[in-house]
Amino acid sequence: MQTGVVSSVTAWDLVADAPGLDQSRFVDDARLFVQFYRQPMIQPGKSREAGRAIYKEVDCIKIMVPGDKLNIIDRPVDDLDRRRFADRYAKWQVGAGTTIEGTPLASLPGMTPGKVEEYKFFNVHTVEQMAAAPDNLGQKFMGFHENKRSAQSFLEIAKGNAPIEKMNQELKARDAKIEELQAQIEAITQMMAAKATQKE
Repeated sequence: MQTGVVSSVTAWDLVADAPGLDQSRFVDDARLFVQFYRQPMIQPGKSREAGRAIYKEVDCIKIMVPGDKLNIIDRPVDDLDRRRFADRYAKWQVGAGTTIEGTPLASLPGMTPGKVEEYKFFNVHTVEQMAAAPDNLGQKFMGFHENKRSAQSFLEIAKGNAPIEKMNQELKARDAKIEELQAQIEAITQMMAAKATQKE
């Protein structure tokens, strides 16, 4: 029997947040060019359910070493980035505003890039926001009421397409299952044929 040995389990989930952990590799971070931005990313599940493209703005980071055009990191922000560049991230978030989710206004037929930018100034970024925009906004825009009706029609049509999209997904899943079953049947048939020839 051993005495004087204390067994302890390391809580690895706490180690990642330990202060000073491998900070030496980030010692030159102040020299890096770091840019935070928001990028709309497609939401496949929600898009299928709605029958139209649904995007969600995701916080992203671009990290560049000055003078090195080949060494560029460009991807969604992760927890390490939030800790590593905490001050810069916090300052950027103040001006970045809230994330936007929906179908981009540019998807609406007849919506020009100029109109999209004008509506953005009044915080109308998506087709959903356009469809629900107050009528008094029409005093500021030529053709506003047509755009609003167009947005409402777009959403109604997409709502009608949603069951079709769902059915298409179900049919694809069914076809994949049928192919899998057919492959299994063929394999069993070949095994049985091989056994039959061995008996002869």
